Parts: sequence; C-alpha cells; structure tokens
Amino acid sequence: MRRGFLGLLGGLAVQAPAMGQSLAEAAAALPAEIAGWQRGAVLDFDARFAGAGLGAAIEYRPLAGGAGVATVYLYDRGRGDPPVDEIRQAVDEVAALGPIRHFALAGRGRESLVAGPEGGPGLRCEALLLAFETGQRADSYVCLGRVGEHRLKLRMTLPAAAPGWSDGMLASFGRTLLAATRTAAPPVAKPGAAR
Repeated sequence: MRRGFLGLLGGLAVQAPAMGQSLAEAAAALPAEIAGWQRGAVLDFDARFAGAGLGAAIEYRPLAGGAGVATVYLYDRGRGDPPVDEIRQAVDEVAALGPIRHFALAGRGRESLVAGPEGGPGLRCEALLLAFETGQRADSYVCLGRVGEHRLKLRMTLPAAAPGWSDGMLASFGRTLLAATRTAAPPVAKPGAAR
C-alpha cells in the first residue's frame, strides 16, 4: 500500500509565472490537492528583508497523514540550467539542517535525471539517506531544473523503503511536475519596475 502513500500526481496544473506575476503568486497557483497530497501555505522569500531573488516555496503533505513531504521552490539565480555546483550547494543546505531537525546525512546516492516531457528540460537529482536520532531513516532527494527563465528545486523526503520504491515516487512526481511546467515562463516583474 506504499504506492497510495504518495499517490500519482495526475492533474497537476502548474502555470508558469505570467508577466508581472510574482513567483509567490505562481506557487500559489499550484493545485490545493495533488493526488492525495494537500498543499500548504506559500512561503514568499522575496518579500522578506534581503530576500530578493530567493523566490517562493510551497509544501505538500499526504492528506491521510503520516510521514513524507514534497516541497517545490521557484526562484531566480541567473539564466539557463543550474550550474553543477548548485546541486552540491543544495545538498549542503540539507546537511546543515541536520542538527536543527535531528538527523544526520548518512549517505549520498548517485545523481540521476528525471527527463522532461518531449525532450524538454529535466530535473537533475541527487539521492540522500537521512538517519534520524530516533533511529528512523528516510530517502531524500534534491532536484534542480528550470521553468522558463526561473529555477525550480524539488525536495522530497519519504520514509526509507524497498529499493526502487522511493526512486519511482520521485520519478512520478518529477515527470508530472515537469509536464505541468513545460510552458516557458515569461519574465517576472522586478519590484519597483515599470509595467
């Protein structure tokens, strides 16, 4: 029944940010429910002091409760594909959270690619193993890609499972997310810019 835990993400209808739309507004346009996962509140990092360029994030959790989280970040850090060292930086950010969230980075897996639809941009992912102080383990992933001229980061953490199960859940989520965001995103208006 693990498959029901994450469910399939059919019906995801992410809209690329429209001209003048903030990344927080684009994140808020994500569906309230995705195949058994409930959307949380949007975190608008751009609106915070010194937050320009950090974008927005939105978190999904299983409707049925239980462990697991998928967080989608939309942000700006230059144009084009994320540089190779950005995935290293994202993994370092996860490791830095360990003492706060009571886990240690117990292992790093291989890098993989979630292919984009119709030859479009994909997500470059790295698998991680988290060991919590309680003795529980979790499969965690950091994935980077782009939506138009904006960066897309997906962080997904699931209870450690049989080999291949978590990878399959990530691939399903990632493919569906990429298919929904394949439309090139027009530029987001910069704060204070004339429209």
